[in-house]
Amino acid sequence: MFRLQQTDFFDQNKLVSVLPRLPQEPFPEHCHTFHELVLVKSGCALHIADGCAVHISRGSVIYLKEDDAHFFDQMKNLCLTNVLFQADEFQAAQRLQRMLQETCHLGRGGFLLPPALQSRSEQLMAQITEENCKQDLYSEVMVEALFSQLAVLLWRCHQRGGCQDPEVGEDQGRLMALISYINENYQEEIDWSELSARFTIPLRTLNRRIQEHTGLTPNNYLGRVRLCNASWLLSHTQQSVTDIAFECGFNDGNYFSSKFHNAFNMTPLQYRKRHN
Repeated sequence: MFRLQQTDFFDQNKLVSVLPRLPQEPFPEHCHTFHELVLVKSGCALHIADGCAVHISRGSVIYLKEDDAHFFDQMKNLCLTNVLFQADEFQAAQRLQRMLQETCHLGRGGFLLPPALQSRSEQLMAQITEENCKQDLYSEVMVEALFSQLAVLLWRCHQRGGCQDPEVGEDQGRLMALISYINENYQEEIDWSELSARFTIPLRTLNRRIQEHTGLTPNNYLGRVRLCNASWLLSHTQQSVTDIAFECGFNDGNYFSSKFHNAFNMTPLQYRKRHN
């Protein structure tokens, strides 16, 4: 496995390096000698780390600490920005790491940033890039201040549940609430007409907006969420494949195994063996 070195990514001992990947190219499993924030601009993929797969799409944010191993799979027009940083060099290092750990580290699978706040985060990243090009005595102080703003923005959004953030419009809020509902109730039988009425989004609009935001049709997104949760159970428990299938919303163990193999190019037991 590759271990990426900070000397290859940080110019002149900068604290933060902002690297757009438009698009993200295929890259094997790797870890780093630095910390990393991944902010997805568009497209979708599977992000696999610590034996757990997570669907990422527009607005997804993931925090990776030093030596966290990860890779992207099944990328579909995936565009993102990597914000690399040397955490121990910040004045407020412990507080920044704690905020990011609570908000979007691997144990939580990251979280979804609403479009309005995604735009604000992109502005902050652009300011960091601009400040990194300056050579004055206090540009480093400004970079740390801007990065701290980004971390607080993410933390506050997570604490408010994203869709309840005052900067998020009503339409965006309903969409984010709907996606959150799917993420939390994937085990249940989903009736899209019922969800359309519950979140007051017309059914045709619901189908279009879920696909715009996640990169997948509603049914395919639901299936992806179920398979991702199954990947965690396979790598972190000793439950049988059949029990995991039913726990994740599949009514047939063989059907689950077939869908899992299609998604990960290995059987559930092969996945367990690899990631245990």
